[in-house]
Amino acid sequence: MGAQGRGERLWFLDWLRVLAVLGVFVFHTLRPFDDGDWHVKNAETSEGISIAIAFLGLWGLAFFFMISGSAAWLALRWRTAVQFLKERSIRLLIPFAVAYVLLSPLQYFIEEHHKGRSTQSFFGDVRTFFSDLGGDAPLWLRDTYHLWFLVYLIQFAVLGLPWFILLRGRTDWIARRCQRRGSILLLAVPLVPVHLLLLAAPGPEHGWGEFVFFFDFFVVGYLVMSDERLMAAVRRDAVPGLVLGLCAFLVGVFTGIIDFLDGWWPDPGYSWQYLWYSPLITFAVWGWLVAVLGFGMRAAAFQRAVPPPLARAAMPYFIVHQPVILAIAFFVVQWDAAIWTKYAVLLPSAFVVSAALALLVSSLPGVPVLFGVKRVESGAASIVNSSKASD
Repeated sequence: MGAQGRGERLWFLDWLRVLAVLGVFVFHTLRPFDDGDWHVKNAETSEGISIAIAFLGLWGLAFFFMISGSAAWLALRWRTAVQFLKERSIRLLIPFAVAYVLLSPLQYFIEEHHKGRSTQSFFGDVRTFFSDLGGDAPLWLRDTYHLWFLVYLIQFAVLGLPWFILLRGRTDWIARRCQRRGSILLLAVPLVPVHLLLLAAPGPEHGWGEFVFFFDFFVVGYLVMSDERLMAAVRRDAVPGLVLGLCAFLVGVFTGIIDFLDGWWPDPGYSWQYLWYSPLITFAVWGWLVAVLGFGMRAAAFQRAVPPPLARAAMPYFIVHQPVILAIAFFVVQWDAAIWTKYAVLLPSAFVVSAALALLVSSLPGVPVLFGVKRVESGAASIVNSSKASD
């Protein structure tokens, strides 16, 4: 049984979730200035920012999904399968529906006008947006923007539940093989052929290959939390994980992974280059995940409670941050100024506005549930109370 089964408080997961949200925010503030396509783009781009985007995008989203899988373990400690699915529906479906109706049309309006594809009024673009919402699986809807993360999580909760039930009490074989230093890193090995086969499958952005890639780390997040020996192995191997993640990333950069992804990502497919980069990506991602999770377990500052206002504002912040970034970037990228001057305005202004909105909606009566803020439930075990911001 894991440490959480003894009722210990796992505040580090709450802190890591908050940091993951801030990491996604920084990632999106950089997107107007990298070499790839995005909703709002600056005329001048930066190769250095493109490398930073590749680095953050390589493991940051996978880490977000891993933390969500860990939170699923905490949620299932005192809920039945039916209660778990009901709670996930409330926490994910409601904020997704609210945000999709209220915020996606705004982002659509900004993107269409920035790229010169529309000259309609705001309400004209809203009518166009809602005229056809159908999209490709596994997102099922068109123009979900950053909310694709919630669409994935809703499906992961349903698809992951049978795996969670199957893994319950059956982790001994894996845990015994992760007792030696560095051995937890070998959990990436069985993921390599799965990712190699599926990640290059043709399809739309955020298609089935990416879906399986992130789902794997979602399940691994649950697996690691389910056995204290696996948690101890992650804590022990934070440094080897950092070495693996950094070395794999640098090898990728020096062998041309940035140029490869620029040409491959819009239209994925199989190639000899892909056979080299796909396993490298899997090992790099897993190395960084072990490192960040392991150091999070070790950090003394993460062993105390997240301030309640910060914990409550995490999900609303995620929901509102990208529309805020797009709205400010729409004007900033039009300035006659250097990239770093524009970024020096975009980053703090988007942070302040997003934080103010998140704190506001997380405190107004009746509004928090619409933005995924968890209601405090009486009678819960100490571990549930301690992890309320994580699950």
